[in-house]
Amino acid sequence: MFPDPPAPYHTLPVNQVFIHTKTDIDDGLTPQEAAQRLRLYGFNELSGQGNVSVFAVLYRQIVNALTLVLVIAMVISFVFKDYVEGAVIAFVAVTNTLIGFTQEYRAEKTMESLRRMASPTTRVIRGDSLISVPTRDIVIGDIILFEEGDVIGADARLFEVFNLEVDEALLTGESIPVVKS
Repeated sequence: MFPDPPAPYHTLPVNQVFIHTKTDIDDGLTPQEAAQRLRLYGFNELSGQGNVSVFAVLYRQIVNALTLVLVIAMVISFVFKDYVEGAVIAFVAVTNTLIGFTQEYRAEKTMESLRRMASPTTRVIRGDSLISVPTRDIVIGDIILFEEGDVIGADARLFEVFNLEVDEALLTGESIPVVKS
């Protein structure tokens, strides 16, 4: 296992990142080292079960602690015949559940689409050769090469960049602008 870096990788000078990850800047990792790291750290995959269940998301929202506290307060209000307060608490509980459900469901759908969109192969430098490997086989210390239009299938520390543009619409939920002529 690697010890924690002295600072986040994006704040470190490139040479310190290579030293910390024990990666050769020209040759990349050896195939043997990459295989060992894959066994040690596992596959480069987003965690999650895959399919988004509406009922599972709704269930998690209903049984969350805040909703349960609100339901108890509502029941107490109705028991003591304070119907206005009970109704207000019921409204707050339902509104909270609906907002939480909507946000969590959208986040789950985004994660599902990211899993589906993940690039099947990635070009890396290993043992002084440029090879394509399944994206799930990328490990800490791999030197990844990508070009225009590539989907980046792993977190990466950029050390050489020319005219980089990033489309984060899938991550941020922003709509993609439509160009009209």
